[in-house]
Amino acid sequence: MEIFQAFGKGLMSGTDSWKELVSENVTFNGPVDQVNGIEAFAKLNANFMPMVRGNEMIRAVEAGDFLITQMQMKVEMPTGKIIELDMSEWYEMKEGKIQHIKIYYDADEFRKEMQVA
Repeated sequence: MEIFQAFGKGLMSGTDSWKELVSENVTFNGPVDQVNGIEAFAKLNANFMPMVRGNEMIRAVEAGDFLITQMQMKVEMPTGKIIELDMSEWYEMKEGKIQHIKIYYDADEFRKEMQVA
């Protein structure tokens, strides 16, 4: 949980402090984007994180090297509309670093708003 919390704080801060908590070979799989490697993941976050207007953790479950969360995230779309995403995030950690991230959410509204912009 400590790694996840520090990672989240780093992302929300707009700094690169989160990078020390992520493997060079990190994989990210979500309903809209899939990337491999820390540089591709950093680019993805550089585009997405400025759109985040808030988030709330609903629950988290830890099991060994895995952490699963349910988050409510508010995202401001390029149109100015704020949408809420009910996200399930799956993290796998080894040797003190995040190795794999898989995110699930209904991306229909997100995709529609991105096409309008």
